[in-house]
Amino acid sequence: MRIGVDIRGLLTGRISGIEQYTLCILKALLEIDSRNTYVLFYVSYRDLDEKFRQLIRDYPFLKSDNIEVKTLKWVNFPLLLHALFKPLNWPKADLVCGGLDVMFMPSPRLLPLSAKCAKVTTFHDLVFMIYPQFYTLSSRLWQWQMSYGYEARTSDAIISVSDTTKRDLIRLLQVNPAKIHIVHEGVDQSYFDRPSGEALANIRSKFDLPDKFIYYVGSIEPRKNLGLAVRALAKIRESRSDTMKLVVSGSKNWLSSELYQLVERYGLVSQVIFTGPVDEAEKIALLHLATVFVFPSIYEGFGLMVLEAFAAGCPVITSNVSSLPEVAGDAAVLIDPKNADELANQLNRLLNDSDLRRKISDKGRERARGFTWERSARETLRIIEGVTRQHGG
Repeated sequence: MRIGVDIRGLLTGRISGIEQYTLCILKALLEIDSRNTYVLFYVSYRDLDEKFRQLIRDYPFLKSDNIEVKTLKWVNFPLLLHALFKPLNWPKADLVCGGLDVMFMPSPRLLPLSAKCAKVTTFHDLVFMIYPQFYTLSSRLWQWQMSYGYEARTSDAIISVSDTTKRDLIRLLQVNPAKIHIVHEGVDQSYFDRPSGEALANIRSKFDLPDKFIYYVGSIEPRKNLGLAVRALAKIRESRSDTMKLVVSGSKNWLSSELYQLVERYGLVSQVIFTGPVDEAEKIALLHLATVFVFPSIYEGFGLMVLEAFAAGCPVITSNVSSLPEVAGDAAVLIDPKNADELANQLNRLLNDSDLRRKISDKGRERARGFTWERSARETLRIIEGVTRQHGG
């Protein structure tokens, strides 16, 4: 087969959740499948060719023998692409790619395809429809032009990363349940492997980390509910003899200024360390150093950060809503994401009890071993092959 892969999302200049999924699933597919040809597609405009060359340098597996790269020379302006891709349904990306049996979309994006090309699309969440207040007008406009409903209708098969997202697809977009396949994400082996003492010491020195600290990594935006962690930190300050710190890694996203104001209001500027974005190796080291990982998100389509913390042996406190209980099972402490007192109590409980931390850590590592990218890739390839046969490929 000739399998197209839409990699436009990888050329935005930042690697966050969906980009990480795209890279991990593609790497795993290439490791298990040398028979099919994978055609990477993107729109070439301004500096995007150089960004692709940098992507190749950063991720050498993208130079595999069974990879081709095809580009559409076009203005890469979202609203203009929307105007051409949806009403005109042109130009056909599979023809630009020299003919494809199927196009794999790692996330929903408008992309015209001819009738002979099947389409498999991964949906991660519909959070912008459930909590529009967490997004700015420009962010909602961006989500609108993705046309999720249209993409769901025109996909031959849909991959949902969780049962939660599947239920949302059925409820909000009226997708036929038979069309949806649940394929959980995986966690890389590198998270299980403890970094060297030197690497850990360098990270501790770089960010001036104390012996014990609470950790969060992810985007900094309202949905992640970091304000709850800040309020909980203020509460545990009143009951502890030591000065516990919260370390936050990630990029500032929309509507994040309120979090920084909250830190100042509670007088926690010296207790909250913002590292900024960290690379993969730094994130792994921080997870191995952290005493507790806190992830009080209000909504997640999957919650990969929880699995990564599990793999690193870091005890996890996370929310009891959306997909997080599905991912965490009984290996994490689950809290109400609206209850700062509950989070503070559970933080104190874990911070004060090393035996409990060790017990939860062991359960987390065992839980994480059940989620591999190889399994995700095999299930994804099975869906792609099945759709291609049904489509007449």
